[in-house]
Order: sequence, then structure tokens, then C-alpha cells
Amino acid sequence: MRILLILVIGTLLFGSVDKTLPYPVKIDADEIARQVYFVNHQLYLKNQLLKATKQDSLLIVRKAYNKKPMVLRADRYLNNDYSDGVTKSKDLVIFNSSKLKGTGVLAREFVDEQKSLEIMMWLPALRKVRRMAEPSKNMGYSAADVAFLEEAKLRRLDDDDYSLLNTRVIDFEFGQMEIKESNLDRFTKKLPTKKSTVSAEVYVLKATPKEDAWYDYRIDYIDSKHFTNYRTKFYEEGQVVKIIDRQWKKIQNIADERAYMWTYWYSLNPKTKFETVNYIPEEIIKTNVKNVKSSLWSESALGKINR
Repeated sequence: MRILLILVIGTLLFGSVDKTLPYPVKIDADEIARQVYFVNHQLYLKNQLLKATKQDSLLIVRKAYNKKPMVLRADRYLNNDYSDGVTKSKDLVIFNSSKLKGTGVLAREFVDEQKSLEIMMWLPALRKVRRMAEPSKNMGYSAADVAFLEEAKLRRLDDDDYSLLNTRVIDFEFGQMEIKESNLDRFTKKLPTKKSTVSAEVYVLKATPKEDAWYDYRIDYIDSKHFTNYRTKFYEEGQVVKIIDRQWKKIQNIADERAYMWTYWYSLNPKTKFETVNYIPEEIIKTNVKNVKSSLWSESALGKINR
């Protein structure tokens, strides 16, 4: 259960860097990496609330080959609006289903990038808040065979060396999980049933870890206009060991042309055929909400989840 929680955290966490990062005038590999970081971690917004309704919810779906999927539902609350020089962002995730129902995870990222994430978890069975160490960024958690922690902001920008391989136009057909109709409920029925495609000019960026990691290098395919990362392939000994596809939506009420968020995140292990999907329906997305109390992102708020 602990491994599952850590991996789910890794899937949902969004970190934070300098919110003043301008749109680039000159492009090189390092600048592309900075821009991707900015977009992935939604630094164009102050806050975002993803709260489930009776029909729509943020979904985390894990599926072994030819097996019934395991579905988790969750709410997520992101706050990037800090100016104290200490805190970069706080991210609260509350699980609403399965064995994790009522569990809450609060992650705090610091301005000082040398400091580890502060992670607190509310365990409803114990009615206690427990502090957790930041998961290792160099572990794939292959025993659980789920989406790796690369989507968390566990890897800092300077953990990797970057090189721009080329720029070209690519037609993408995004990966998609197929679920039998008999295994769908009122929430998973909202998952897309038709594969999405897009044609875009992309930067093909290679990132190589400076220290030993669970993979040798990864290749990212990044939109040349708004720096959304459509696809990542992880390689080990020349073979693809993990593929992640992301489908993006423009946030309409924010002028920044980089204001995109992924709404369908798909991961595949080519060897075992294990799939993971994270899905955010448009109906629950609320950005830059006014009059949200900062106390929502506090340890005391964690203890009030059940109530």
C-alpha cells in the first residue's frame, strides 16, 4: 500500500520554478527543458482546484494485461501562490475510493531546490498525520509495475544533461486504455473511447541522467510553440522500457500561450503491457479561484478530511 501511495503521489504532484520565466527568444536544449518544466508544473497559474462531482472525477486507472482495471478517484488542490521566499508550491490530494478512501496527501516544495519535498499523509484508519521521506528519484518501482515517478517533480532540472536532436513535424496517435464495457462505472464511462491524434512541429530532446538512474536516457517530443510534452520514451540498453503519452488542453482564461494542462496521461510498459491512465474531465477544472483560504493546504486541514 505504501508503494502504491508513493507512486500515485508521483503521478499527481506538480512542482514549481520561477513563475516569471519569459517565453523564449533564443532556443537551445537547456532552454527547452526549462520551458517544459514551466508548462508541466503549471507555473502560469496561482491555483487550481479539481474537485469531483456526482458524475465526474479525476481518475487514476491501473490495468495489467487482460485483467480488470483498478480505479482510484481523487480530488486535487494546487497552490502556486506563495511569495514568502520559502515555499514554492503546495499540492493536496484526497482519495475518494477504494482502500485509500479518506486518505489525504499534502506535499510542499521549497524555493531552495536542495531541500527535499515535505510530504504529510493523513491515514484515516489511524486518525493520524504521518510524515514521509521524499521518494527516490532513481527508482522505477518496477515491482509494482506502475507509472514511474518521472512525472513528479522529483527530478530537478540540473539532474540531467540535455541535447536537442532535431526539430520535425510528427503525426501522433496517442496511446489509450481499452476497458470492457462491463467494467465501467459512472465515472470511467467518461473516459475517451476514440483515440486522439495531433500533428505538430516538435523538438526532439534527449535527457540523460548525470547519475545512475533506473533508465539510461529518455527522449521527449515537445511542441515547438507551447512546449507541451506529447510523448516520452525511456530507454535502457537501447530498448524502450516505458512510454508516456499526454493529451493537452488550453486553459482559456489565461493569456500565456504556454497555459496548457494535460487531461489524459497514458503510460505503457511495452514488455508487460501494464497500463496506467490519469484522466481529468474538463467539467471539474477550476483555475485561479478567488478567495480560497490558504489553510486548505495545512496539516490541520488534513486531519479534517473525514469530517
